[in-house]
Amino acid sequence: MPNPKHFRENIGNIHPLQRTGKTEEVASLVSWLASSESSFVTGQVYTIDGGRMSRISLPNP
Repeated sequence: MPNPKHFRENIGNIHPLQRTGKTEEVASLVSWLASSESSFVTGQVYTIDGGRMSRISLPNP
C-alpha cells in the first residue's frame, strides 16, 4: 500500500454509512446471538458491513 494513512482515512467512503465498523458493533451481534434472546433464530447469515455490499465500486485513489 503506497499510502497507508490515506487509505485508513478514506476507507470509510466505500460504505454507505461513511465509516468503518467498530469492534463493539460486531460484538453486540455476537452477544445477542449467544444470549437466550436469539433462541428461536436458526440458519441465518448476518452481514455486518455498514451497507458495503450495496456498493460495488471502490473509492478513487
